Amino acid sequence: MSEKVEDRIKELEERLASTKVNKATQKSINFIKAQLAKLREDLIRITSSKKGGGGGYGVKKSGDAQVAFIGFPSVGKSSLLNLLTEGDTHSKVAAYDFTTISAIPGMMNIEDANIQLIDLPGIILGAAKGKGRGKEVLGVVRTAELILIIICFREDRTINFSDLDTIRKELYDAGIRLNTEPPRIQIKERTRGGIHFTYKGKQFMDKEEVKALMNELKVRNAGIYFAAPYITADQLIDFVVGNRVYTKEFVVINKSDLMENPIPPEKITEAIGHDHWVMISAKNQENINALRHKIFLELDLIRIYLKPPRQEADMDEPIILHNGDTIETLCRNIHKRFINDYRYSLVWGTSAKHPGQKYNNLNHVLEDGDIVSIYLKR
Repeated sequence: MSEKVEDRIKELEERLASTKVNKATQKSINFIKAQLAKLREDLIRITSSKKGGGGGYGVKKSGDAQVAFIGFPSVGKSSLLNLLTEGDTHSKVAAYDFTTISAIPGMMNIEDANIQLIDLPGIILGAAKGKGRGKEVLGVVRTAELILIIICFREDRTINFSDLDTIRKELYDAGIRLNTEPPRIQIKERTRGGIHFTYKGKQFMDKEEVKALMNELKVRNAGIYFAAPYITADQLIDFVVGNRVYTKEFVVINKSDLMENPIPPEKITEAIGHDHWVMISAKNQENINALRHKIFLELDLIRIYLKPPRQEADMDEPIILHNGDTIETLCRNIHKRFINDYRYSLVWGTSAKHPGQKYNNLNHVLEDGDIVSIYLKR
């Protein structure tokens, strides 16, 4: 069964690649994309239902954030994990063994945060289809807050950017969307009336294209609203099909010790498509500290210090939250009782208009370095 689905996917991918993009062919292209999305979901479902094909590695989340290492074999993931966790493998690393592969989590401590790093087995072609235990690899990747894609210099002294393209495609086929936000789309299904389409700003698709695409996705009666301009057919398909994960990508280029001549940074940025990258040498331990700090910044973490009422603030052990988190998030992080019995908070720091500002509600957004006193009902 899975072989037939794979053959059909390959056939549609080839047809999509050979179709010239213009206004006349756009409906046909959207039709193929919708079919591909459904077939890929079918394939994931088939491989998950096979014996030994479902689930992930069962790596328990711990720490303040989780980062997944992904790359082809022999790019230096294990060496990098040991360096970032400062080689403390006895207390910070454990193996989850399967037949010939394992997933290894370790803890990196930086800026008062404990960040869980997971070294995953080298991804192979077809991972999104469940090959090479790819289902387990991608299952862990889907839960991570940051994906570190590791590529490296080749023996001919050039950077293997083709690996980056291959990994991105595998992640895309598995429903993982890198460096993008969920589309701002609202859909309210109805029992009759067909497709009613409204939108904000200029759009790529007109009403007829949206209607044709929704019919192909088996949605024939619905009110559809695009809350942002230039929503693509791919985004609409993602929204309807669901099961998508939106996360950040950061690229690590290892084995810089093989580099013969310096490469202008702008050339690398152009090849990668963004400036969220760093070049390192795990062998010579070069730029490892820079990578640590970049991981911390990419995760967008903030430190919040607690000040028990009528006591001094604890400036040694902050609570780590994410940028944009609120007093409610802080309370949930401490204990659910702090939500149920909340009275008010006093806040010192950049998020407050004046020192010790009082907040009766839970929706105040905190900022890095804030000091918070939480008062509960007696």
